[in-house]
Amino acid sequence: MALQFTAHPIQTRTKGQLRRLRSEGYIPVSIQHKGWETLHLQTEARPLDEFLRRHSPSTLLELVIEPDNKRQAAMIQNLQRDPISQRLLQVTFQAVVRGEPIKAHIPLVFQGEPELARLHTAVVEPQLEQVEVRCLPGDLPDHIPVDISGLTLNAPLHVSDLPTSDRYEILSAPDTVIVTLGRLSAPAAEEEAAEAAAEAEAKPPET
Repeated sequence: MALQFTAHPIQTRTKGQLRRLRSEGYIPVSIQHKGWETLHLQTEARPLDEFLRRHSPSTLLELVIEPDNKRQAAMIQNLQRDPISQRLLQVTFQAVVRGEPIKAHIPLVFQGEPELARLHTAVVEPQLEQVEVRCLPGDLPDHIPVDISGLTLNAPLHVSDLPTSDRYEILSAPDTVIVTLGRLSAPAAEEEAAEAAAEAEAKPPET
């Protein structure tokens, strides 16, 4: 079940009114969809901010729009934060319609450990954090796993190396590099090995 947030019609028109709205714990939000008139609303800032900090922007949620309690599935399209305090200022949602394909950016989750990284002679260097996909709302993945256990020097993984699925289509350019393996310099490798040895010695003996 998608997380729910209650939204109300917004009445603010001036910058002063917006500042007062935010000082009262609310922020302006809008819902957009191609061919629809943009809907301008307001909702409590704190619950939505907590959601944003814990979930991917592609996570589906449900807005309950008062006073008619109309329910609208949506996902984050854009958000604005104060550049200094990082306080949430405004959020734009993309309306999600059942049976209608959507586009979303899905995070990549790296799994496994390359042999050279385990030996502390190389380091994993991620180049891409997410890819764009197209799918039906019910098929939207939380993440896409990337097995890097077989990663070797001079052989980066590309978007084209990601596993295919009949649930979604990956739209990101196939030749985009996802992750590489970089060789550590001799001093860096020795330092890594020394740290690993120190950690091993610090572990209590097994009984």
